[in-house]
Amino acid sequence: MSVREKSALLTWTTGRPEGRPVILLHDRFGDHEANDGLGAELAASHRVVSVRAARTQMENGFIKGYYWFLGDLQHPELSTFGDGLSHLERLLVSLTGERKAVLAGTGQGGVMALTMAMIWPGRVAGIASIGGPLPADLEGLPVELLPITGLPILLAGPDLADTAAELRQREARLDQRDSATPAEIGDWVRRLP
Repeated sequence: MSVREKSALLTWTTGRPEGRPVILLHDRFGDHEANDGLGAELAASHRVVSVRAARTQMENGFIKGYYWFLGDLQHPELSTFGDGLSHLERLLVSLTGERKAVLAGTGQGGVMALTMAMIWPGRVAGIASIGGPLPADLEGLPVELLPITGLPILLAGPDLADTAAELRQREARLDQRDSATPAEIGDWVRRLP
C-alpha cells in the first residue's frame, strides 16, 4: 500500500515504516512511478519515498511529465533549480528527523541528489546518481557547500568523468560504474552503513 506524505512535493511511500528512508527522484518528464523498479527492490528493507517534482511540463494541452529545473543537466537555470532544492530540503527534513536518508535519482533527479548532499551532508547516508552529473558551475551556486568526506556515492552512466573527478577531489567514497540496474542499486543501498 502506498501512503502519501505531507509535503510541498507530492510523495508516495511504500516499504517498512521503520526502515531507513530512501528518497527516489525522477528524471525530466518523469513521474514518481519512474523509479518503481528500484522502489520494489528496496521495499522489503527500507522506507521508500517516491517523489514527483513540483513543476509540470505541458505539450498540446497534455501533461508531458514533471521536472526539477530548466536547462541542461550541467547548467541548471538558477531560479528553478533553487526552488527544487528548497522543496527537496523541506521534504528531507520532514522525513528524516534524526535519521539520515539515501537519495537515489536518475538524470535531473541525480543532479538534485548530488547537489543536496553537498548542501546537507549531515542528513544524507548515501547518494545513487544514475546519469546525473554535478552542475558545471558548482562553486558559483549561491549556497554553502559542505564537506562530503567519506560520503558513499554510487555514480553510474556515461560522460560523468568530470563529476567523478570532483567527487574524488571532495573525498567522497565513490563507486563509479558504466551502468546500474535496479537490483544493483538496491544491493548497493542495502550495504550502506
